[in-house]
Amino acid sequence: MASEFDVQRLAVRQHGLATREQLIRLGFTRHQIQTRVAAGRWARAAPSVYDVAPASFDGRRALHAAVLASRGLASHRSAGSLRQLIDVPPDRPEIVVAGATLPRGLDAWVHRSRTIGPKHHTRVDGIATTSIVRTLLDLGSVVSEATLSIAVSRAIVSRQTAVPRILAAVDDGPLMGHRGVAPLRVVLSHYRVDRQACESELESLLHEAIAQQRIPTFRQHRVRVAGRRYRFDFAWPDQMVFVEVDGLAEHTERSAFDNDRRRQNLLVAMGWLPLRYTWTDLTKRPHEVVTEIIAVLSSRTR
Repeated sequence: MASEFDVQRLAVRQHGLATREQLIRLGFTRHQIQTRVAAGRWARAAPSVYDVAPASFDGRRALHAAVLASRGLASHRSAGSLRQLIDVPPDRPEIVVAGATLPRGLDAWVHRSRTIGPKHHTRVDGIATTSIVRTLLDLGSVVSEATLSIAVSRAIVSRQTAVPRILAAVDDGPLMGHRGVAPLRVVLSHYRVDRQACESELESLLHEAIAQQRIPTFRQHRVRVAGRRYRFDFAWPDQMVFVEVDGLAEHTERSAFDNDRRRQNLLVAMGWLPLRYTWTDLTKRPHEVVTEIIAVLSSRTR
């Protein structure tokens, strides 16, 4: 017997949505579905997908509706936006499907792929989505190199993936013909140079920006202060300036954050000047960061 409770329980998991097939499995007839739509209790969200919970139909709901209707995956810019790798989502849901047929009237950007397999499937906020590495690969085929570089940096810093895993994907035989491989290789080439010299990809980004200005730099510089040994990501001992790169992902526990703050306060008391930068700084304004560093070094040069 059809149950409104079961419908709402399903809707909670699917951004207020339910497919016709799911509703029929719950005991509703096609006539009952049509009656509720005609009465305004439910609304058509996509072909064979219904909005069964009263709420505004936002972009995330529209994406989930398109995924349910197509039985595909959120992909490319939609997947990148879901994962917070890019700032601007597409104007319509962007999905990838393995099959050749689609429901009529689906308002979405649709990509067809023969290389989508189980390893490329995951869920983000309850929405079937391409895996993180596949998302980056797909982004490489539709966004600029600058946007792709930011997306890769965000994926690494947020620990959604790591450079070796991305490298393995671009070297994957079945994906060699993918249009995103070449752009992704270009972006990854900047990471290969420094990932052994630096302990984090953020450090690699900053090192690249500093190296372009030919600034003599001490990396992983060690000092002893008040009987304790400390290591700086980047340092200029003569000017007593050090730079550290971090983000929320670098401090997974409150105790680690507190220890880092105490360490910085001690170093400041001994005359060191800290400069801290996040992934936002290094991916969106690297030239400004380097300009700031140069200005500080100049002001402290004796």
